[in-house]
Amino acid sequence: MGLPKAAACVAVLLVIYYSLDNQEVMETKASYNHSRGKRQVSATQPSATTINVPMDFDLLLDLTIPVSILPLLRNSLNSISFPFTLNQSLQVLDIQFTTACFPNSTGGLQCTCEDQFAWPCDKCDVYGACSNVTGPTCECINGRPSDGEYCEPITSINPCPTPTPVITTTTAMMTTTKEPMDFDLLLDLTIPVSILPLLRNSLNSISFPFTLNQSLQVLDIQFTTACFPNSTGGLQCTCEDQFAWPCDKCDVYGACSNVTGPTCECINGRPSDGEYCEPITSINPCPTPTPEPMDFDLLLDLTIPVSILPLLRNSLNSISFPFTLNQSLQVLDIQFTTACFPNSTGGLQCTCEDQFAWPCDKCDVYGACSNVTRPTCECINGRPSDGEYCEPITSINPCPTPTPVRTTTNTTTMPNTTMPVTTTTMPNTTTMPNTTTMPVTTTTMPNTTTMPNTTTMPVTTTTMPNTTTMPNTTTMPNTTTMPVTTTTMMPVTTTIMPVTTTTMMPVTTTINELSFVLDIDFDESFNEESNDVFINANRAIQTQCRTPQSSCQLSGFRSGSTIGDYTIRGASLSDTELQAIQTGIFLDLSETYPIIFDSQSSLKLEPTTVISQQEATVTCGPPPANLNLGTNWTAEWRFNNNPISSNEDLYEFSKVNEEAVLTLKRFFGTDIGQYECRLKSGQKIFRERSNKNFTLQEQPLIRLTPLSRQIHCQDMASVEVKLECSVNEPYTVVLRNSTKVLGTGNSISYSFLIPICEKTEHTFTCQVIGRQELKQSTLEITTGAPDCNNDVFGTGNLGQMAFGSCERDEVGERKGVCQEDGLWKEVENNCTLRPVQELLLQSELLNANSLPGFLDTLSDVTVNFTEEVVKSPTNINAIVDILSNVANTPLPINSDLAKDILLTAGVLTTNGSRGTWESLNNGSRNESQTRRSSTFLQSLENITRRITDVSLAIDTPYILLNKTTFTDSFNASFNSSVTIVISEPGEGEKNITVMTFASMHNVLPARDEANSSRFDINGRVVLVQTSIGNIPINNISFTFNLNNTSLVNPQCVFWNFSLFDDRGGWDNEGCMPVEIKNGSVTCNCNHLTSFSILMSPFVNCEVCSLITFIGVGISMASLVICLIIEAVIWRKIRRNTTSYLRHVSIVNIAVSLLIADIWFIIGASISEAPGDNRDACSAATFFIHFFYLAMFFWMLASALLLLYRTVSVFDGGLSKRSMLAIGFSIGYGGPIIIAVITIAATAPSETYTQGKFCWLNFKESLAIIAFVLPALTIVLFHLIILIVVLFKMLRRRAVADSAQAGQRNVLLVIARTLAVLTPLFGLTWGLGIGTLADPENQGIHIAFSFFNSLQGFFILVFGLLLDKKVRSEIAIKSQISGSGTTSTSAGNSSSAFGFLRLWRRGRDGYNISSNDSNVTQSLNPS
Repeated sequence: MGLPKAAACVAVLLVIYYSLDNQEVMETKASYNHSRGKRQVSATQPSATTINVPMDFDLLLDLTIPVSILPLLRNSLNSISFPFTLNQSLQVLDIQFTTACFPNSTGGLQCTCEDQFAWPCDKCDVYGACSNVTGPTCECINGRPSDGEYCEPITSINPCPTPTPVITTTTAMMTTTKEPMDFDLLLDLTIPVSILPLLRNSLNSISFPFTLNQSLQVLDIQFTTACFPNSTGGLQCTCEDQFAWPCDKCDVYGACSNVTGPTCECINGRPSDGEYCEPITSINPCPTPTPEPMDFDLLLDLTIPVSILPLLRNSLNSISFPFTLNQSLQVLDIQFTTACFPNSTGGLQCTCEDQFAWPCDKCDVYGACSNVTRPTCECINGRPSDGEYCEPITSINPCPTPTPVRTTTNTTTMPNTTMPVTTTTMPNTTTMPNTTTMPVTTTTMPNTTTMPNTTTMPVTTTTMPNTTTMPNTTTMPNTTTMPVTTTTMMPVTTTIMPVTTTTMMPVTTTINELSFVLDIDFDESFNEESNDVFINANRAIQTQCRTPQSSCQLSGFRSGSTIGDYTIRGASLSDTELQAIQTGIFLDLSETYPIIFDSQSSLKLEPTTVISQQEATVTCGPPPANLNLGTNWTAEWRFNNNPISSNEDLYEFSKVNEEAVLTLKRFFGTDIGQYECRLKSGQKIFRERSNKNFTLQEQPLIRLTPLSRQIHCQDMASVEVKLECSVNEPYTVVLRNSTKVLGTGNSISYSFLIPICEKTEHTFTCQVIGRQELKQSTLEITTGAPDCNNDVFGTGNLGQMAFGSCERDEVGERKGVCQEDGLWKEVENNCTLRPVQELLLQSELLNANSLPGFLDTLSDVTVNFTEEVVKSPTNINAIVDILSNVANTPLPINSDLAKDILLTAGVLTTNGSRGTWESLNNGSRNESQTRRSSTFLQSLENITRRITDVSLAIDTPYILLNKTTFTDSFNASFNSSVTIVISEPGEGEKNITVMTFASMHNVLPARDEANSSRFDINGRVVLVQTSIGNIPINNISFTFNLNNTSLVNPQCVFWNFSLFDDRGGWDNEGCMPVEIKNGSVTCNCNHLTSFSILMSPFVNCEVCSLITFIGVGISMASLVICLIIEAVIWRKIRRNTTSYLRHVSIVNIAVSLLIADIWFIIGASISEAPGDNRDACSAATFFIHFFYLAMFFWMLASALLLLYRTVSVFDGGLSKRSMLAIGFSIGYGGPIIIAVITIAATAPSETYTQGKFCWLNFKESLAIIAFVLPALTIVLFHLIILIVVLFKMLRRRAVADSAQAGQRNVLLVIARTLAVLTPLFGLTWGLGIGTLADPENQGIHIAFSFFNSLQGFFILVFGLLLDKKVRSEIAIKSQISGSGTTSTSAGNSSSAFGFLRLWRRGRDGYNISSNDSNVTQSLNPS
């Protein structure tokens, strides 16, 4: 029903929109009048006029909807009655659904006409009819007309002309020909980019003209334009050969290719006017602007090997400037200023080129690495952090010259030594005659990356000063210790190098500790030098990295697959050299073993911040070309070291541009972790890992209050409604109505003022900015006073439904109905905690990777939101569904996962959840929810079957889980509350899983197979599973410690899931109690499942039930007789005030007890009835409680009358009316106060009655005290009054007159009645207390049943028949009724009161004789 209404609403809203737009209420100037409009609408109408003239106009609506809802839309429109009034100023006269276009099997459109509509004849000819043309025109064409026309009414279409048949004559060479007609077709195709070349080649291969059939020929096809997505997410439209974009399009959209001709061939976007590329020959050249030359400087920072530095320097020096790159770009000069490279200490050394130097401050800060022979330095030990480089010498201020220090140097003549060098670069030397030729030595350190745990050895370097040597100078040998990295032998030159001082530096050795990973299981034997793995790995290492300057050694293997560690010791190696060694080892070993190469880069995550349940991707590769993986590799993905298995609902695996892509279709919080990709080709494995995590962003949760509701107003007064529109961080929302924006931000508060009270509707939209999520509220303004009003559902009339918002951090809504009492009743509450709802959605898509994180999150949410979960049926339903989904997912459960499940399940069993579970079990919401407790237990049973640990013990606050193995018999105690013994387990080793619940009685209802709820779960619920398999368990024993030893009638039961239409219930089949002692019950069962003990708070006394129902029947009959007697003698007993008041008390006592007995029978019937009868049971309990109390309070009134008359019998006193008022106030006022207070205090907590047994609760709330305490107090008060009265009457002398004697006689009767009934009733309810104190004593139950059920009989006998006056009046009435009898031969007949007449004659001295003529009586008082 909802979808048709929604479709109708969409149509009506569109009508409103376009009508408002047409009247310029909305800011648009577009006309929407149909070409067939009946009247021309002026676009210049004023926005407000005093008198509104009705105006008709047509609107043309073009909707895009799913094909599936087309029938619903059609039916909805047909169901609307026209004219349809939208508001006071707008009325819809008619809506005509004319045309429906949808894709056909060929990928094009097929446009069909609705009933009574058809296409004009020309459209059928141009587009071709797709249905048989059976009338004057067609109803369906193959395409959508480009002129925007739609189907027209059949009555307005001219029939198609019938073509005149062509008569052909068989005369030779005589034929009739038709004139050919040329027309152009413009095709706009959407195809995959990958088949574009195929389409282009196919079109080029076609020979034109191309004949389709006898009447249609394709003269030419020109492929002009191709548009496809670019890297920024937009479109890039390129022209085919011989086509280009006009100049204006290049300017507007921007050219994406070099503009080398008069126009451009590619633009960044698709023209909105539908234009495409045009032939180059038809395009006017774009005006060529004269470019203004512009000079600019470029700063280049290059990282290159040190060895090619001289080559770079020479290349730059050889270039002639200016150097022309192209017609628009010319290089004026290149200045090479600075070169930085590693020095021997691991830092950087930055030197200046010729004619450049460092400023003085840089020399001071970083330290000069060369002698400062000029006003500044040419080399510093470091790279300036401010990005500065060497400056021209001419622009540097000289450094201050320090005061020179005189030094005397004694030199020793040493023989000259000539040796090979690495690199000779020594400018500005002076050659002297008669000297020994010496090689110039400069040590250049390579760019070496030191691996962890390296050892640096000292290196000796000779620093040669740039000096001029005088003749006859003693020279020392120029000795340099070279590093172990590379040695370049240079020829000896004739450069004379005098040396004055030689500084010896220590030699440095670097140790690089590296490793490789073999994808094989580790074995300790791999570390033996004779093992093949050791031999092959060592050979590969020695082959790849051993040189004269370095040594390599295989250290050994360790676990983690198989990790091989090796060491390279020697001169420093660059990163490139180290990577080359690792690659060589990888390639060498891959011929023998599967080996993993770890990427230096990390996986690419996109986007890094993901909105919950949205899509995310992880990209791996491409692998380096030198690994030789080729292109036929396969990708394997892992998450937190676990393989990601294929799941089309969660993942998509693809390969794009030699990269492996993992697409996470629905991202949840459990998808945050470490990802790993392995690209495999043969035995080569390229591995790449993520070095960062995704960040989860919650979905927007919009809260709009109030939701759609009525707003009542009166007396034409203005109304103000406060709207609240908010969303969770980091989103923002916009609040708007149909005409304008009312506010933006994270939380918006807007006061909407309705200036005039009239029936209108106002719609407000709260939407997330930049997203589609929104909520709408429609306020229906109506006049008059509301029947219901509260903050949740607002105002409303009787029977109206309204919706209310959920609390913050909840999703869903609440539904209420306005009742006759003026209150909203919540009939549906779908509000669910947002994290619980998200977990419910994810639980349907679980796998091995997400399950651990999911269960951890589930337990955290459940424990942290315990109060919200246990008080909400919706939240409990959701978590039960989650556990059911977990149970139905075929994944193994280990101890960690089981603990999370137990923590979650334990929260659902807490005492705080009892009321919620009772609501679910009793079906107060819907029938399916009555199975929730059974589903909950079934899920836990299924989960225990999937636990993989052989043995475990998990102790949580509410559930204890144990799993162990046994071979022969099994005997164990769990939590000191349940003992399990298995005597016949079968052969072999078996395991047993036991789950013990501390408070499962809050979840499972205590209904048995007879659907009786007069039992309590009086022990722990225990779930038992074993792996014995098909071998039946014939003897398993459970010993339960009882929670309440006062309960009786134990039943050993198990939970039968199939009872009561699969709602489940307790069943005792196959289980029986065998021993009851010391507060425990032992049960024997022949099967396994979930077990417990059911016990009743009432003794199983069939005799008691029989006595009760027979006694109540006698009591009710006695009370009816009592009331009849009172009615018969009522006029006689009214002459005496005391007697009158006494009989008033007797009548009210009898009436109260009779009504109480009737409600007792009704309550017993309600208790035995199936289903949830809680309200009826509470009503029965209330009336039983009230009328039983009324009986006692009227007895109290009778006792107070006795006391009052005893004290003031000779003194007049209160009037009859006053005493009657006091009597009724006491008799009914006290009981009603006590009964109302009792139900008001206990009903909210649902502890007024004893479950389904209709009597006051005596366990949780002790409501029974509200009856027992007043009753026993009255009994005690009676005894006190009797003692006082008897004491007074014994001391008082005989009275003087007969009237006072009558009063005295009545008081004696009252005293005698109280003296008998008070102990009797006191004994009765004393026995009632005894049944509570000793519930197993059957004698007390029998005695209580006897005395309690015969209370009416006791009132008849002791309250009425023992009164002499009553008997006298009965005898008189019987004589009068007997005087009119007929005499027969058998003697005189008598009335039904004859037996009383005889009894009266014998006891009270009444002498009654009768004959046929008269009746005489005499009174002889005894």
